[in-house]
Amino acid sequence: MIGMKSYLLRRDGATTMSRQSGKKKKFLPSTDYSHFKPHRNTGEILEAKRLRPENARQLQKALSHGTEHIAGYFAWAENAKSWDTKKCLFWIQKIIREELPTEHYAFFLGDELVGIGSLRPHGDIRSVQMAYWVSKKYTQQGIGKSIAKTMENLAILYRPYQFIFIDHDSSNRSSGKIPQKLEYRFVGTFDSDIHAKNESGLWYSWVKENPRYSECENERMCEIQFAILWCEMMRETQPEIYIEEYKQIHSQALKAFQKEKENVLTKKEDEVA
Repeated sequence: MIGMKSYLLRRDGATTMSRQSGKKKKFLPSTDYSHFKPHRNTGEILEAKRLRPENARQLQKALSHGTEHIAGYFAWAENAKSWDTKKCLFWIQKIIREELPTEHYAFFLGDELVGIGSLRPHGDIRSVQMAYWVSKKYTQQGIGKSIAKTMENLAILYRPYQFIFIDHDSSNRSSGKIPQKLEYRFVGTFDSDIHAKNESGLWYSWVKENPRYSECENERMCEIQFAILWCEMMRETQPEIYIEEYKQIHSQALKAFQKEKENVLTKKEDEVA
């Protein structure tokens, strides 16, 4: 399959080609909010928007309510309660510079920012991890779970990733409840350097697999499926770039997947015989 190997190695290919072509990036999907209910205090529906510099004032207001509930596990938040709008702007500008698979979304009830959810790399090209936090004013109201569910939908429905992880320090029981509620599978523990004051250094890891990989019988099929789903993402988010750079790859990948599926089936039939 011509060009497939080089494509698979270009995990940031979409953003690279956006710069080359001078076209605006537009990776925000039409998020499914069907699992949301009106917030019991405001009556508003939680809404996700890509985090942008213009959200600096709303972020500053959210942090002003207090950050002690997250400062123990997010080192940057230790003094964030006192940040002014300029400091919030610099922080946003810093974290949004990163390219795919890193993405950051702000969550709003009306015009009020109530939390942030992120996707970040998790080692393998087909894996991402999510992180999230909720404004102190809105803790214990189910918003963390809704943010996590939205980031999961983003990774599984609108992105090509096979695995989405939730990792948390063993002492962070609040974060540990969410993957269990969302039916993630516990995969084990790992040691990590301590970066925030409440961390123990022992982390728990949970994972959920994208059902769009359910037909994959081997590693090659997983690789090809990743390429197919990446092309589908480009078709939906960057149609002009898709036609120029990805349409042929997409067609090749679909054929390669079907061929590999037939090879696997033939091998199974031979083994049975």
